[in-house]
Amino acid sequence: MKRIAFLATIAGLIGYIGTALAQTALGPSMTTVTGGATATMAALAANPGRKGVTICNEHATNTVTFTLGTTPTPVSLTTGRVLAAGNLVTSCWTIGSTQGVPNTGAGANVGAQINVIASSISTPITFIEYY
Repeated sequence: MKRIAFLATIAGLIGYIGTALAQTALGPSMTTVTGGATATMAALAANPGRKGVTICNEHATNTVTFTLGTTPTPVSLTTGRVLAAGNLVTSCWTIGSTQGVPNTGAGANVGAQINVIASSISTPITFIEYY
């Protein structure tokens, strides 16, 4: 009788582990795009499964401005959130949760497309998505 109970417990654990291993989005994932002096709409495509995203300006001297959603179009230094140049603390911005859990209130639009514009050409912009 003990042997049957033991085997049933082992079978349950194997089923649980198999389910845990079946996850497909193990995030975070990182994408880098090159921003320029004209707006790039959907530089990071919309993703309703996204729980959080960090946007970083990787350029030493160019600023980056971003917006969320299909409107408004970002305008350098005026429309959208500005990310400082120089790899400073203010060069990155996080929306939503970095822990992969919903963060109500702080990430209501986190799955929307992200649009970018830089103050000049050849500006690397990194997105880290959390699932």
